[in-house]
Amino acid sequence: MTIELTPQENLSGDESIAPQGFGQVTAAATTFDPTDVDAAYSFFAENGYVVLANCLDAVEVAHLNEFFDRTQSENPDVWGLGEKRKPHHRNQGLIFSQPLLDYPELDPYTQHPSSNAVVSKILGGKDAVRFSEFNFRETPENAGHGKMNFHHDRAAEDRLEREPYMPCDWLCAIHYLTDVEPDAPCFCVVPRSRKYVTLKDAFEAQGKDYCEVPIRGPKGTCVLYDTATYHTRLDGDGSLRRRTWHQYYARGGWIKSTLPGKTNRYARAPSPVLTDWNLFPERLAMHLDPATRLFFSHWNTAQCEWVASGFSDDIRKSMPRGEQ
Repeated sequence: MTIELTPQENLSGDESIAPQGFGQVTAAATTFDPTDVDAAYSFFAENGYVVLANCLDAVEVAHLNEFFDRTQSENPDVWGLGEKRKPHHRNQGLIFSQPLLDYPELDPYTQHPSSNAVVSKILGGKDAVRFSEFNFRETPENAGHGKMNFHHDRAAEDRLEREPYMPCDWLCAIHYLTDVEPDAPCFCVVPRSRKYVTLKDAFEAQGKDYCEVPIRGPKGTCVLYDTATYHTRLDGDGSLRRRTWHQYYARGGWIKSTLPGKTNRYARAPSPVLTDWNLFPERLAMHLDPATRLFFSHWNTAQCEWVASGFSDDIRKSMPRGEQ
């Protein structure tokens, strides 16, 4: 099946200036060694993202690429490669939304040792890290240009005023599974944009400091970003493909904080669930190890209903992405 991206109108930026955003694209992003936790955290706390080098080794990259090839061949429907494109994410490439449900071979990646220390510090400590979502995505070869708008993922309203800002509410880790060269589609962020309601607000407020940072690098590179940070997939030449593994985290626990107009009893609750459809498999949600069970404890109501049904196959099939 030929997959072509559907171009979006540049609504987040200025169409008269650039096809995506405002066209103020900078040079390469700064990259950190994942063992330099403090430096990586400091950069993230200021900018809302950080790039970690060599987070996956050659064996892991080969395994995950083999997984893409195998599942796209054996079960094309879960990727949207069957007779009908699935209704979600259909205009911006391929996505396998819930591979953890049926593939225990992926479990070791969910708390990957290379990035785990940085993830933990960003979210307020290892006991505060909660799993939210795990998916695979691909921009296929010769898919053309999608001109995806800059956007942020889920964001808490109190982020605009609370003090301190950190730890963030939700965090995403994107691992490159193919080399992301200058002509390949790449992840792109707007630093220090997470406290703005719109991208235009960030552009006008930051002035000459406003920039759109393309993140390129070899397979195995990891990008951590605050889901409130404006970002996009910056188009390449329309021919090269890109494969990525995306994992989202939430923050658990209560935090003392301040917010204008609130009493000193104000406290930040654990982050709300990221989506209403994501499911955790029984082997992880009910894991015998308490620490693993805590990591997978951030349930939405869909998960609650699935658990209450005894992890019924019929209940799972009734859900929007239960088999995708």
